[in-house]
Amino acid sequence: MKKILVALAIMMAFASAEVFAADNIGPGLGRVLLKGKKGKVMELLGTCLNGTSGNGTFAISTGTLGYQEGATIGLSSIDVYIAENMDSLANDIAKGEGEYLETLAHLMKAENKANFKNNLHKNFNKIYTSKNVTSKEVAANIKQINS
Repeated sequence: MKKILVALAIMMAFASAEVFAADNIGPGLGRVLLKGKKGKVMELLGTCLNGTSGNGTFAISTGTLGYQEGATIGLSSIDVYIAENMDSLANDIAKGEGEYLETLAHLMKAENKANFKNNLHKNFNKIYTSKNVTSKEVAANIKQINS
């Protein structure tokens, strides 16, 4: 056990000091202790540390150890929605109306849904730039057009 701890300490010492993608491991002791580290080894170690003695659950329950109230888990609901509805959303944007476009307007909290829908309709070719466009690109294009 002592050898494992020494090995982990050495790995942490040589890890990069760049910003650690803490959202990959969630709140807990691992997030606090490994702040500033990155890489798969650090994420695995952080996840293990978060699971130790249930401190990840403790962090969420008490609002400590890096927990952020209301933070989005992984992708935003908008990104997930676009990814799951690419074809139907493309059809609705091309028409300028439809339930998928209506839902997107709601998710994006469009103040004027008619303008929102019309703006996306007018810019369809800037949103769906090719047959192979990814949902990530579509989401970024939609956000750029509506910023």
